[in-house]
Amino acid sequence: MVLSIGFCGLVCATLLVYGCSQKATIEIEEVPTLAHVMDPLLNDASEVFWDSAGFIDTYEGTTDLTPTTEEGWQKVIDAADEITRLSAVLQEERYSLNRPAWNELSKSLVAAADRGRQSVVDRDGAELFEAGAQLYQVCVACHQTFWSNNRFAIDE
Repeated sequence: MVLSIGFCGLVCATLLVYGCSQKATIEIEEVPTLAHVMDPLLNDASEVFWDSAGFIDTYEGTTDLTPTTEEGWQKVIDAADEITRLSAVLQEERYSLNRPAWNELSKSLVAAADRGRQSVVDRDGAELFEAGAQLYQVCVACHQTFWSNNRFAIDE
């Protein structure tokens, strides 16, 4: 009996010390809401495509938005990588709810991102514009299918 009490005391003391130590703290990464994945994350990455392609015509003249520096082109690559990463996130069950149409639209984001990435390799502003248009069409299709009352529908 004495051995049992001593052993229990040792276990309790160990748990107390371990429980109070800094190493015992478990950091729980907060899962982003769907709204946060969409805006700002996906929206911000998409805006890089849309702000890096096409032309702006004003009375003062025409401005070509195509990147002219390595940094500008790299921003498009980084945005394409982020769109691809977020597509995988959107296909997780907690967001997709196993909806085939949702997953197909999420995969379509990757196709647009890949097209944008290739336009960087080719330094092709017109193709980057087309990639941005493709990305926009995917966004519109998703919103038309799943967006209602200013939020994404939970049910199919």
